[in-house]
Amino acid sequence: MKAISVLLLSLLFSVSLYAKGSLKVLVNLSPAGSFEIKSSKVKGSVKKQGDAYVTSGLSVRVKSFDTGLELRDNHLKDKLEAKKHKKIEILKGTAKGGKGVAIIQVKDIQKKISFSYSVKGNRMMVKFPLNLKDFKFSGIKYAGIGVKDTVQVSADVPIK
Repeated sequence: MKAISVLLLSLLFSVSLYAKGSLKVLVNLSPAGSFEIKSSKVKGSVKKQGDAYVTSGLSVRVKSFDTGLELRDNHLKDKLEAKKHKKIEILKGTAKGGKGVAIIQVKDIQKKISFSYSVKGNRMMVKFPLNLKDFKFSGIKYAGIGVKDTVQVSADVPIK
């Protein structure tokens, strides 16, 4: 459930065509606690164009998400409808001066998101909040513990 937002964020900045990037999604729980969703299989590319960066066609397969608990992984993949929607995609994105915007698609819902980034060598580190309600996720609760509406996504992707 919480992994949904992590996947979305991971897509935002995938890696170059053959290299892989990584992502982490911090999911805060209510009334207390948190966990991370991780994947090291982000595919795609971020390209430098002058003093800007562009990307299109970034993706991460839902089945690559790992929360550290098999039952939670299964719930996450059910909420993401992994059998029908096999991946989360960044359809296009542009960035310049430490900030950017992108179109992300989750379960056939497209939303514009804003993010911040930094560059270290040939890697881009991206951070952004993701609102789960924007993607019509509901009922993200188990045994009295629920997922907060906003998750924090961070990704480390190669620059082509």
